[in-house]
Amino acid sequence: MGSGSLSYALRVSCFVMAFLPFYVAAENCRPELHGDIAIKADNVLIESNNNKFRIDPKGNLFFDVHRVALSEAQRASLTEYNKTIRNDLPFIGRSLSEELHTSWLALDGVLSAELGERSALRGEVGQFHQHLQNQVSTSLYDLDRSPQLKHQALTTAVRELEASVPQLIATVSSRGLMDIAMLSEGKSNKMQFISQKMAALQNKLADEVRLQRDRTLDVQQEVCQRFAQWQVQEAEIASLIPALSSWKTVTVRK
Repeated sequence: MGSGSLSYALRVSCFVMAFLPFYVAAENCRPELHGDIAIKADNVLIESNNNKFRIDPKGNLFFDVHRVALSEAQRASLTEYNKTIRNDLPFIGRSLSEELHTSWLALDGVLSAELGERSALRGEVGQFHQHLQNQVSTSLYDLDRSPQLKHQALTTAVRELEASVPQLIATVSSRGLMDIAMLSEGKSNKMQFISQKMAALQNKLADEVRLQRDRTLDVQQEVCQRFAQWQVQEAEIASLIPALSSWKTVTVRK
């Protein structure tokens, strides 16, 4: 078992850590975000297509400070949308953060067991996880910890992660070899020990990745369904209110 196989296993684990909690799996849906949403004092604040507006819990619509005259049907649709966002946005932010942390803990447990608590690879992956958590926090929580969805910040974070993963792959591959080489000190047959240790690490990482994928399927599907419901409600609102005819915050492509 050569270093290429180990590198492949680590590449799989890193991609899972990077993308599993952020966007649901491609076979379920592919959400494309278009606008920012925030919740402040039960108001839903939206910025889309360079327009800013607010929807209060009673379905009143405000552009800046100006209240828009609405029919009962229009107000009813906005009231329902306000409820949906106030229910869904905290769930999405909490779920993405928790799933990322849980997946990292599971993979960190494998690294700790196989390479030791002071493993250089473990420290490297831990730093990467912390970077991801910081990006999640910036994209999904305001400074006062109120829920938000900053679509450009999240998109930028994902692109940054895509660019950084190849470098991380090279780093963790060398760190893993270094850790195993240190563990081989004093062994009668170092090469055999290194080969066996690589194989064990690869297999256990691959097994853990599969477990984490299976574990998160329900949450992935739930997030997908909630985004799809946003799309349905926004389309209905856009059809009822001419001023919002071009408005959308998410497109779900299946």
